[in-house]
Amino acid sequence: MYLRSGQNGTYYGSDGQQRHSRAPFLLLIDASPSLPAKQDACMYAIVREVAMEQCGHFMMGTARVYGHSLTVSGTYGSDGLPISLDRLPVKVQDKIRAEMVRLPDELYRAWAKGGGWNGSGSEGPAMQAWARKTFKV
Repeated sequence: MYLRSGQNGTYYGSDGQQRHSRAPFLLLIDASPSLPAKQDACMYAIVREVAMEQCGHFMMGTARVYGHSLTVSGTYGSDGLPISLDRLPVKVQDKIRAEMVRLPDELYRAWAKGGGWNGSGSEGPAMQAWARKTFKV
């Protein structure tokens, strides 16, 4: 989810493909598979600069996370779903843990309740406001 409204305007390249300018983007990360078994599952977030462009019917881009490229699509980085921490290289996992911010429980519940389809649901505005404040965007 882009965190700067009005600064990530749509434009079109010389090939006619729709593009978005680079802007801070909220990525949700599911760390539960890599947490100790007794710890509750929880959702974390980080922000990276992301530029997306039209690929067929999808908007896709790349986020760089400690030298590793993550393919990003749709809201939150994975079409409204979180990125799984355990799918990242171990050296990236170790570095990203120090940067991740846990999503407040009420935002997690709103996100889990759903309502979005390939995008944010009713939690979108609250999620964006929290991320802007938390990551000082």
